[in-house]
Amino acid sequence: MNHVTCYLNEVGGRRAIRVDGFGVVPAAPVSAQARRGARRAVVRVTHASVGATDVAAIRGDYLLQPFPRLTPGYDLVGVVEHLPAGAPSHLSVGQRVAAVLPRMGAHATRVALAPSLLVPVPDGLASAVAATVPLDGVTARLALDALPLDARRGGSVLVQGAGGAVGSWAVQLAGADGREVYGTASLRSRRHAEGLGATVLDYDDPHWVEHLRDLTGGGVAGAVDQTGGRGVRDAVARRGRLVRIAFGGAPGHQRRATATGVVTTLARRYADPRELVCSVPLLVATRRAVYRRALADLLDAVAAGDLIAPLPSLHPVESYREAVADAASAAAGTKTVLELED
Repeated sequence: MNHVTCYLNEVGGRRAIRVDGFGVVPAAPVSAQARRGARRAVVRVTHASVGATDVAAIRGDYLLQPFPRLTPGYDLVGVVEHLPAGAPSHLSVGQRVAAVLPRMGAHATRVALAPSLLVPVPDGLASAVAATVPLDGVTARLALDALPLDARRGGSVLVQGAGGAVGSWAVQLAGADGREVYGTASLRSRRHAEGLGATVLDYDDPHWVEHLRDLTGGGVAGAVDQTGGRGVRDAVARRGRLVRIAFGGAPGHQRRATATGVVTTLARRYADPRELVCSVPLLVATRRAVYRRALADLLDAVAAGDLIAPLPSLHPVESYREAVADAASAAAGTKTVLELED
């Protein structure tokens, strides 16, 4: 039996995706119980995104989920059903909220979680669209915020995978910050990345780093990377900074690639250029106010039309296998979203 947490008072009427063995994609949710404590809110989940992290976790290839018997999903949109005593005054029962969880468990019809994880969804923003924002958007925002001061004030920035789930947000946010944005993309996603404002280089071109250094006069001031590639360092100028948000790796080898990449990146923390790791689950767990502010700003910007969210590719939770397959091959500018409302 899957447990989201282990406190008093069961959360009733709950169904959840349960992965009992790595490599086996569940067909649909099963009845499951979770327990809520005196300090936990309960959210009836209406929408939750499915992304590359979920695909890797189900496959047994995600470093932060080393064991099976898991419920995938890091982010959600839903309706508050219960709030504990002392919850923040801006939250209320019946309110639509979004959240990123510090641990997986969002692919369920109800979730018990700390109220400090909840961010109101603006009126007028469709829940399915809001569900495309939290994990990917917050990852992009916090990664960019980790870049050096000169990059934050208009310096050039490289976004690896500029047409991808996180990269699309990073390109837009970097442009909104007044930065000169370069990106790498495949032929499949190049047009999407260019439409968001990036100057795009083909990462299949063995000379793309040299081209970028020529364009920028010696390299970008900062870079956001999700490949773990060594060559990215050569694209960053001296005294610049490289933020790693993922480490690539072939299927079946991503866990090892991530472990190796994290150790290598930490060893280069004071190198030139410097390297940092941006782990959103860790930041959500340890820097709640920063996370909430980032997510609230993103949702407001999408609601106002200042940022373009990906097009939700909707799947009922009863078609979970199809949703996972869709997430594994999602087209540029789209995001797989589960519909979970009972």
